[in-house]
Amino acid sequence: MANPDHVQQLLNGGVEGWNKYRRTNPDLIPDLKEADLSGYDFTGLDLSKADLSGADLSDCYLFRANLTEANLSKANFTEADILEANLIKVNLSNATLIRADLTGTGLIGSRLDGANLEGANLNRASLPWCKLSGANLSKTKLHLTDLREAQLIRANLQGASLQDASLTGANFQEANLEGITHVSLDLLAKAKTLYLANLDYDLFIQLQQSHPNLFHQPTA
Repeated sequence: MANPDHVQQLLNGGVEGWNKYRRTNPDLIPDLKEADLSGYDFTGLDLSKADLSGADLSDCYLFRANLTEANLSKANFTEADILEANLIKVNLSNATLIRADLTGTGLIGSRLDGANLEGANLNRASLPWCKLSGANLSKTKLHLTDLREAQLIRANLQGASLQDASLTGANFQEANLEGITHVSLDLLAKAKTLYLANLDYDLFIQLQQSHPNLFHQPTA
């Protein structure tokens, strides 16, 4: 459970009061785990390194918020607006981000293993070196999204739109890529591997003919 003093400070002090509180207590690690913070406007809020595991942040507005290195595992961000926020090196494993808007948000080097991002907007988001194994990215918008070197092993991208996404070195081993849209052969050819990935038949045949190495079992 969350530290009640930290929750009270956040909700009563507002963004300005909370950020001042953080500046005057630089060594504080906010304990907000399992807190109900749904529906609040946290624009510009400093939640860096905070423990928000299991917290409810559904319908929150987190425009340009700072959540660097925060623990967000199993947190609920359903339909939250997390635009242009800083989520570098966060732990979002098994978090729920259904229909969340993460447009322009930085998630560099973050953990999203098992996260549910169904229908999320990740346009222009930065996810290089992210761990997305087992994540649900079905029906997501990934226009101009940076997925370089991302680990998408057994991830579900069914129906996702990948227009102009950066896929260099992305690992799609055993991933579900059926029904993906706005994707070219040249774009997918930049991936590290498509070994045992599920693809629409026509796309699979074209890639197998032009880039058969993508379907070889990757070396350790």
